[in-house]
Amino acid sequence: MISGCASPVNAPVPTELADSTLAPTVEAAEETATPRPTQGPTATVWPPVFDLFSLRDIRELDSFVVTVNEKNTVNGQLTELTATIGYVKEPYGAYYLNEYYSGMDRTYAVDGRTYSVTGSGDWYLKTGTNDDIFYKVDIPAGNTEKLVDAQFAGQEEYQGIPAYHFVLEKTESYANTVLEGDFYLAQDGNYVLYSHWAETTTQGGFKQVYEVTESLSTINQLTEITLPPDLQDMKTAMDLPQELGLPLPPDSTLFGMIRYKFGIGIDDYTFNTPKTSIDEFLDYYRGLEPTEGWTVSHVGHVSIHKNDCEFSRECVIINKGSTQVILYYNGATIRAEFDWPHLFSPL
Repeated sequence: MISGCASPVNAPVPTELADSTLAPTVEAAEETATPRPTQGPTATVWPPVFDLFSLRDIRELDSFVVTVNEKNTVNGQLTELTATIGYVKEPYGAYYLNEYYSGMDRTYAVDGRTYSVTGSGDWYLKTGTNDDIFYKVDIPAGNTEKLVDAQFAGQEEYQGIPAYHFVLEKTESYANTVLEGDFYLAQDGNYVLYSHWAETTTQGGFKQVYEVTESLSTINQLTEITLPPDLQDMKTAMDLPQELGLPLPPDSTLFGMIRYKFGIGIDDYTFNTPKTSIDEFLDYYRGLEPTEGWTVSHVGHVSIHKNDCEFSRECVIINKGSTQVILYYNGATIRAEFDWPHLFSPL
């Protein structure tokens, strides 16, 4: 069993491995390896053998930045995606940047909320953290699953970190498909530092090369992840219902918010609320006195409402100055639609 890690995309891979392929004595191996019993297994045999199931979660580190680059070339036409994920363990913070040919999606998990903006400018916000941020990283395997037959090539430093290097020479994984790649595993910590594999498929006039490179950097160097200045408006929008004192049934809590860049001008907020009947929900607002500037202007059906308030379900219209909100209860959650252009009206 050994330990592992990853390193940056396009980082140079050492090519002179002649000396490192000679098996040292047990004593030499013990002097070179850096045992750390509290963090993971250390090589006990020589040469080391890769064990996919012994890898450790890189989120045990204090912080890191990991990059995953995907290239898919079909008959000479390249499609490329690059995901960059940053992480700080304490105080918890993370970000995910997904770059593609037409733009970039961005997600930040900070201060107990997750803020996502698509390349087209749509907003998706929710309370709580989001482990989906890490799915491209393939924790803990570090995108090495296809390389389980790789052979030990040497004991080296990778970006200053003592590591084991494994290489999978070109091999036919199945008919018309050749797989090759390599990876570096940290001796201390048992996480993936760097992995790369390329799968080439040829059949007649068709050729596809699909390759994935994952690299870990900035290990234990980040101290804090914050929401970028150009996304501060998202935080302001998320705080708006509380700032305006939007009246909701007791124990209702904000869950999330959606804004479409090219939508109809409605901000949709979702609140978790204790389960009750539709009639009890409506009665709450029928009996609600004006509070914090809010007044209930209508309980019933709502004209041209996209989400069934027009025909199948009665809803609530509540106003504060020029702000109009449609409240829709589906038996489990409340959706508060901030109708800035006043598109909806009592029916």
